[in-house]
Amino acid sequence: MARLHDYGPLLLASRLRRISEAMHAGVDEVYASLGVQLSSRCFPILFLLRDHGRMGISQLAGQLGQSHPAVSQMSRRLLQAGVVREHPDPADSRRRLLGLSPRGNALMQRLAPAWQAIEAAVAGLEAGQQLSAALTSIDAELARKPFAQRIGAQLHEADAAAVEVIPYEPRYRADFKRLNIEWLERYFRVEPIDVTVLSNPAAIVRKGGFILLARLRGGIIGTCAVMHDSGERYELTKMSVTARYQGLKIGRRMLVAALEAFAARGKGELFLETNSVLKPAIALYESVGFVHAPRPGGPSHYERADVYMDWRPSVAPAGAATAAARVSSSAGSRSGTSRTRSRG
Repeated sequence: MARLHDYGPLLLASRLRRISEAMHAGVDEVYASLGVQLSSRCFPILFLLRDHGRMGISQLAGQLGQSHPAVSQMSRRLLQAGVVREHPDPADSRRRLLGLSPRGNALMQRLAPAWQAIEAAVAGLEAGQQLSAALTSIDAELARKPFAQRIGAQLHEADAAAVEVIPYEPRYRADFKRLNIEWLERYFRVEPIDVTVLSNPAAIVRKGGFILLARLRGGIIGTCAVMHDSGERYELTKMSVTARYQGLKIGRRMLVAALEAFAARGKGELFLETNSVLKPAIALYESVGFVHAPRPGGPSHYERADVYMDWRPSVAPAGAATAAARVSSSAGSRSGTSRTRSRG
């Protein structure tokens, strides 16, 4: 039959609890042999009061990382045992502070040899593994980033690895519209041109453009399109990743795939329009070679657009050139006539 330790890290909390209970029970047995009937679980309060003087329940709870009711319950036991006393707070008469009583001070002095023995016993258990130091480090790391967030990050990494960037298929028509409407409603509003384009994605393909989708375990979670504008001009548009899966660099993967597909055609100008409030998106575009440029005459298709950018992969910023260089080299290997032109 499998035991707890056979499950390794998966049941670490349960294993730590079992170790904790065994150690508490051992210390309680030692205390009882010395005539002390207090539970070892109460002693963190006594150590804090010994080393920091009088403290309130809220202060103690904060230092111990325990709930106010739990600390209040332990404090009542210590008051009943006569090892602590309540004192008025000089700064607030409505508030009471706890402090060691003469009996508590005497108890702390009497137990000093027992604590030395406990420390030696723990050192023997650690056997050079420095368990207590490792637990201190783990405790600090959990305070910095809770365990649930850490598990979520691991799940997100697994999701990111499982994402596929695929070409558009008619069966995903509703997903293409849904994801873009979701994005527009979160940041702006759905304009008439959005309804027209999103309701008929097949027209984008029919007119010489293309659509890419991010698929995760059969579900569509992101979209990106290159749409024919006029002549040899094309627009990068309709980039959206559903909120749950943002932060996994799915948008970058779709963007790079779209640029590679566009460059492989060997000709054409590529531009995009966006809004200045979308700073992370603009930084992403800049990192793959989009540059700010004057709009080449006439109003924008979109009321929300106040940023116009041309794609020039040769001027991608240093340090961010990996995606742009990958696109350029990919295009160069496929066609000797690949080019991009800027307007303005």
